[in-house]
Amino acid sequence: MTIRLAPASIKPAPPARRAFSLIEVLVVIAIIAILVAMLMPVLRVANESARTVRCATQLRQMGQAIFNYASANRGMVPPWGAANKIDTLNTQLSHGWIAMLSRYAGATAASPLYHCPAFPYDDATVTYFMTAHWENLQSPPLHSIALGRIKLASEFLLVAEATAQRVYIPPFGTYNAPLDNTDKDDSGHKDLVFFGEPGGYNMHRTGNNILFADGHVSLFRHYDPHAITYSPDKMQNWDDVTPQ
Repeated sequence: MTIRLAPASIKPAPPARRAFSLIEVLVVIAIIAILVAMLMPVLRVANESARTVRCATQLRQMGQAIFNYASANRGMVPPWGAANKIDTLNTQLSHGWIAMLSRYAGATAASPLYHCPAFPYDDATVTYFMTAHWENLQSPPLHSIALGRIKLASEFLLVAEATAQRVYIPPFGTYNAPLDNTDKDDSGHKDLVFFGEPGGYNMHRTGNNILFADGHVSLFRHYDPHAITYSPDKMQNWDDVTPQ
């Protein structure tokens, strides 16, 4: 008897993988580059918005600390001026309104609380000032004001971002001092200067944050005479404030 064996099945060889051509690789890279270029402005705007919101949150924290201070000090806000000290060490962190507020804010002038995240330099520079212009013009000058004295609380600027370059030391500013001032106030010069004004600057692309005496924070691209005042009784710009 003859036995026939079935021929072994022959599997076809797998097709060879085709490598990407140089043109295809370049096309993919170009598409990725276009997508990245489209996303970068969106990410930049999102980051700027996040910094603006964080700054406003910091100002609200300062407002709450100021109200707590006032509650414990006959309704008065923290006094401005280097003559007011919390100790005798005579350091940058010992004097001024931020030092007086430290117990109620739980932070010193070196804390990120007093540094706007949009400031060009990521350091411990104090970037906020307390208004003192109206108080300084009184006779005799005052170094504090009672919150109950402020009739226009929702318009009265209490604390804001310092955007005048003259209040900072180089390289950002022009203030001639060995150390940056941690006790910023506008008693003798305007600290809040908007883009478009002489020496003006907006800390955020969309404007500057301001804390008002009623505790709310608003963002302004430019000075609004109908929403901001430096006088507790009248709607007045910094230049218009007069002694009473």
